Amino acid sequence: MTMAIEDMFGDLRKIDILAESKAGEVLMVLVCNGFVDGSPETQKALLDKMEGYLNHTLSDEFQAEYPKWPVVLRITFTEEPDQLILDLLYKCQAWVNDYGAALEIEIGRRKIHFAEQG
Repeated sequence: MTMAIEDMFGDLRKIDILAESKAGEVLMVLVCNGFVDGSPETQKALLDKMEGYLNHTLSDEFQAEYPKWPVVLRITFTEEPDQLILDLLYKCQAWVNDYGAALEIEIGRRKIHFAEQG
């Protein structure tokens, strides 16, 4: 049985966690619950939610509160997602960087580092 999009990602229009790190960064956390499958609908929902986070960093409100702060978009998974999701996120790094943000991935509190694909 596949999980509903809302079960995996919560409200697609909401930012799950926005915090200031000790290092002086704005940490935006997108929380993914349970097994995240690689279906086209799931991939689109994840991209839509990420885009909401990234667009928020361009808002006047955000810019007024955090002018020139480095931004980290951290996507956390409670369990290992489908490989298609990891491949998708690998390809999203440049897109996230275009917003002036860094992309971090965590699976079960373990940071994932993308190996450079040659």
